[in-house]
Amino acid sequence: MLLERAGKRKERAKQILKELSLLERWSRIGEGYVVGAYAYDLMVDCDIDIEVFCDEPNANQVFRMLAEVVDHPQIVDIKYHNYLNESFNGLYFKILYKYDDLEIWKIDMWLFPKSHKGPLSRDLVKDMQYSLTHESRTHILSIKEELSKRDLTYPSIFVYRAVLEDGIINSEQFYDWLADQDIRQWTHWKPARKGEKHSGDQKAN
Repeated sequence: MLLERAGKRKERAKQILKELSLLERWSRIGEGYVVGAYAYDLMVDCDIDIEVFCDEPNANQVFRMLAEVVDHPQIVDIKYHNYLNESFNGLYFKILYKYDDLEIWKIDMWLFPKSHKGPLSRDLVKDMQYSLTHESRTHILSIKEELSKRDLTYPSIFVYRAVLEDGIINSEQFYDWLADQDIRQWTHWKPARKGEKHSGDQKAN
């Protein structure tokens, strides 16, 4: 059931992306990737994450693109924040898409310079897809669903690390594991492939 629910959420996300033609629109600006839980088949919340890379991020260019969808009847909000001169080093845009009265989708979109040095979800996708199994996906989804029910928010990468690196299998074990973690620190962690050591944490540049 956990995997089935995640699969249904991903199908809904695909439908929204196709309806808004978001990837096609972003492709006029840079090289785009759908990342995060969507890419790992681990969707619990109504969130879609997109990272786009270009030589010189330009907010005006993005606003012209978003103007093409702003009148869509399901889009109820669009937000923007310029983080280019901060540690995130990118432009952030968010769309709220109202699927129905009970389901609001959040679409987080980052436009980064190709020279970006901080941790990126794009760089995690292949290693995550390689490392995940039916069993580990089940454990991760179980923990994420429990966190969602309790309205607790932690960066999902810590759930992935707990399960894939330290063998955590349920939410109670995860809470204990969290006591020794600094979730405020950016992490370059990636799951280790067979025969490799796990990647350590680093401060973002």
